[in-house]
Parts: sequence; C-alpha cells; structure tokens
Amino acid sequence: MLRIIFAAVIIFSSWCMQAQQLLLLDRFNGKKIINDSTVTVFSSDFELPELTQYYVLKNNTDRTLNLFLRKTVNILNDSTTDYFCFGAQCWPGYDSTDIPLTIAAGASDSTFASHVCHVRRFDRPPLVPGLSSITYTIYDRYAFPQPVEATVTVIYHLGGLGVEEEWNTAASVYPNPASERITIRASNTTPGHYTLHLFNHLGMPVLNKNIFLQDKSYSFTVSDLPCGLYFGRMLSEQGYHSSFRFEVMR
Repeated sequence: MLRIIFAAVIIFSSWCMQAQQLLLLDRFNGKKIINDSTVTVFSSDFELPELTQYYVLKNNTDRTLNLFLRKTVNILNDSTTDYFCFGAQCWPGYDSTDIPLTIAAGASDSTFASHVCHVRRFDRPPLVPGLSSITYTIYDRYAFPQPVEATVTVIYHLGGLGVEEEWNTAASVYPNPASERITIRASNTTPGHYTLHLFNHLGMPVLNKNIFLQDKSYSFTVSDLPCGLYFGRMLSEQGYHSSFRFEVMR
C-alpha cells in the first residue's frame, strides 16, 4: 500500500512540474519548486549583513521564452537597500527589467539572484532586527493567449544586526500551531518592558505593542488573526531581542 501511495505522489509531482510552463526553483534547497510561495532568508551575522536568495528558472514549454522581471516591495527594513541580478546584469534601484532573459525550450537558467543588504552607518546607533519582504514576478510579456509567469515572495530576516550574538536567541512558542492564544517564552531574557513586533508571512506588520515580560514569558490572543505563518520579535529597552515564529490554524 505504501508503495502505491509513494508512486502516486511521484506521478502527481511529475504532473505538477509538467503543468507549470515556467518553473521557479530554489537553487540551494534541493531545487525545490517555489512558484507562488513564500521563502525566508535569515542571518544573524551583522558583520556581513547581505541576504541573498538564488534561483533556477526552467523553461517547461516547447518554445523559447523571453522573460522579464518586476518586483513589488511589501516592506523594507530601515537602513537597508535591495537589488537583483537577472540575465546579463544586476539591477540596483530598478523595479523592473527592460532587457529580456532568453531561455530556450526545455533549458534552465541560474542568473537570477535577489539581495537585501544593510546600509552600514558607523556614526549611528546599531539597528534593531527587522524584516524585509519583496515579491518577484518573472513573466513572458509576449505569451498569448495564456500568460507564462512565476511569482515568489522572499522574506529577508535580518535577525542580528547590531545585536551581540549571545542575545540573538530564539524564543519558544506554545501551542504551535495555535488557534486562540499563544505563550512566548524567551529563556535568555530578564523581566522588564519590551516592544512586541509581529509580521505576517509577507513581512507586513500586524502588531506593534509595548509589553511587560514577567517570568520570561508573555501570552496574548491570536483568535483575531487570519490563518497563516507569523514572525515576531521582542525587543528590550536596551536593544536585546528574541525572535520567534508560529502558525495560526483552525
């Protein structure tokens, strides 16, 4: 029975790949298909704070594709900038390309990479951690009558900029997934006043409030949040923080 189920999964996955005319793959994650999905790039290294996602584009059609890219910035963390490389060049400060990336039928291309980097300012206090979220759409503008395109949203989680490594800690969340209420417990923190920041899967802020952390834990309701994945951090008045993530399901 298990062999039958496994074979069915393989056949279904193969059919899905064939059904998508343009495949967007995560180059360094087993070439996982990431069409119409959200991926996260995380770093706590504030000495090298450029976050990069690498891709493979596969032309799954029987003709040559002439691909362009457009980006949509959902949220960009303070003192950060972004750019992307696509085809023969990199595009700093551009929201779209005007030179087509040509991929022959059945061929692949690995020139697409997207970046978010910290604009280091040594004359300013260290930045607090933050999230950036950008959606990229790759498309063939000449496809007719059906469009040929692939979209991915990348969350760039700058988790340790300007914060000592020992304080870049992950808080535990329970229950997870949650439906009504969650409790956040951060083992490497002290009681006191914190700012709670909460972001949805697109990196858009959904909660920003001052809290008092007692016994290293804090509870709050999530019953009014839509189902999905959430990212958060608790930031102390001294700049120390703990990050966490959880899922709301019902």
